[in-house]
Amino acid sequence: MTSATSLVTVGPSGAIWQYQSEAWTQRDSGIASDLNDISFLDGSSGFAVGDNGMILATDDGGQSWEYREAPEGLVANIVAVDYYSAIRAYAITDEGHIVKSVGTPTGTAVGFVWELVEIESEGRNTSLGLELSSIDVSSVNKFLVAGPSGYVALSLDGGNIITPQMNPLPNVTDFNHVSTLNLFDAVLVGDGGVILYSENAGEDESIGFQVVDFSDFGQFVDYSKGMLIDGLIATIKIVVFGIMLGFFLGITLSMMKTAPTTLKEIAQLNRYALVRLLLLPICAIEAVTIGLVNGPMPATREAGRLRTLSATSTGPLNTVALRVFGLGMLGYGTKLLLAVVPVVRALNLDGWDYIYAPIGIINPEGVTGPISFVPFLRVLLGIALILLGLLFMTSKESFPKREVRLPFRGITVKWNPWGVRPLNAVATVYTDIFRNTPLLVQFLFIHFGLQLGKLVQGPAEAMLAGSTSFLAEFIIDEFLSDRAYISAIFALGLNSGAYQCETIRGAIAAIPSGQMEAGRSIGLNYMQTMRRVIMPQAIRICIPPMGNEMVNLVLNSSLAMVIGYAELTRKGKLAIAITWQVFWGWGMVLISYFIVTWTLALLLRYLENKTRIPGLGISGGA
Repeated sequence: MTSATSLVTVGPSGAIWQYQSEAWTQRDSGIASDLNDISFLDGSSGFAVGDNGMILATDDGGQSWEYREAPEGLVANIVAVDYYSAIRAYAITDEGHIVKSVGTPTGTAVGFVWELVEIESEGRNTSLGLELSSIDVSSVNKFLVAGPSGYVALSLDGGNIITPQMNPLPNVTDFNHVSTLNLFDAVLVGDGGVILYSENAGEDESIGFQVVDFSDFGQFVDYSKGMLIDGLIATIKIVVFGIMLGFFLGITLSMMKTAPTTLKEIAQLNRYALVRLLLLPICAIEAVTIGLVNGPMPATREAGRLRTLSATSTGPLNTVALRVFGLGMLGYGTKLLLAVVPVVRALNLDGWDYIYAPIGIINPEGVTGPISFVPFLRVLLGIALILLGLLFMTSKESFPKREVRLPFRGITVKWNPWGVRPLNAVATVYTDIFRNTPLLVQFLFIHFGLQLGKLVQGPAEAMLAGSTSFLAEFIIDEFLSDRAYISAIFALGLNSGAYQCETIRGAIAAIPSGQMEAGRSIGLNYMQTMRRVIMPQAIRICIPPMGNEMVNLVLNSSLAMVIGYAELTRKGKLAIAITWQVFWGWGMVLISYFIVTWTLALLLRYLENKTRIPGLGISGGA
């Protein structure tokens, strides 16, 4: 009903009929999919939903309809929709999905962005795993859903937790429609003329033989300990895998930071592989072409080609070749930057606003557009190639330091561009970003902004979908079922990797430099020397500071609660919200964290004593 004298109905093959002025008029939906339900907020705004995730919207009372994009990956049939308010609309599918659209403070109206609700009570899955047939919303976050086999459930928090409710009929009754008349009265209808009525909005009444007295500390502990144990297990899971990811990144970044190769050494390579790879195919094609057209290649020309290839393979690279290569890098870098210029101009920035340009380049369309790092990587690569190209083009036979005279007070700045270590620069940028931004913001950016959990979950589930092995099922059930879990592991691991990098780098610096020289003198390259000689000692002497980082990682895991991950702190907060025992609740959380970190510290102290190298350490002592 859109008014007292007008109504709109939907049906198969995209049929939409409107009754107005005592006559029925068919409206063009522009689709062929079956439409299953329709809901209006007022006399003008409404939604129609149908098979294969179809969503249509109107703002003129049903006379014209526009397509709205369903959540990514949703192909199920949407069977019911409820346009509750100007800031909230809900829909359900025949596969148990809850679909939600929320109006945003930035002005995005309800219906333009739809998302699948991650149901925490179902392990943060996006489906209840059963068929639904009807939904009715009684407040912004409260709604009832119903379906076959006597299923009726209630959510009080927008679908985060959905609780099945009891009904007086056998579970063979199929419910077809539910309606909440107000915040208290609800009606449920089903097959066989079944009509159920509730005076409590469908919510079960409290039953049982005992009411928990939360003012009794023993009963409070008995009630809360299960929640805290679950949270503690969840905390240990993200900490263990966060430590593993951080350690892998720390090892890699520390070796990059200590890599001695500079731009000068790259330019002086006796075997300039890139030039050789470019010249070999060209010379081969030229030889074949001339041989087919003009007969054998003249001996002088062939000898010249061989001398060129020999020079690039065994002789030192001359200045001309270096400048030509620099010109190529300059041209390609400029091309990469020019390709991104239209994207930057479309951001409509001015002045110092350009410091935020990287975020706009990655996601220029905001919440409605995709996230792509390709344009931003083009900018970084383009700038790097331009700088390297200019440096190579201005090179001479020697590699002197450069002097730059500033335009004020006659100050001269000396710098050595040829002394730049590329691997060290990349690792330094990574560690500076993660060490100089709050971990809380990193959690929010990785989960809600970058949506890393979603990016990993989808492809990983698709890759393992056809496997029936125990390992594949374990990974799907334990790791990929919760996006917040995936995001928490990456947030902790990426942040910890930056700190572990500096710790391991300090341990590497504590190893006498003669050991690296000895390894290189017997024929080992840099990576082999690091792996076989330096790293085994460095890992042993950095156990104490690494232990401190692991303890910090346990404590920092509490920040995972901001992305909805049910770790120890979040479980403690939920227990306090139910019991209102603030001091007892947070006190139990404190003790739980202390037990974990104290036990970890004892284990690390034992490991330190067992692996200590006398006379060697980061501080130089035993």
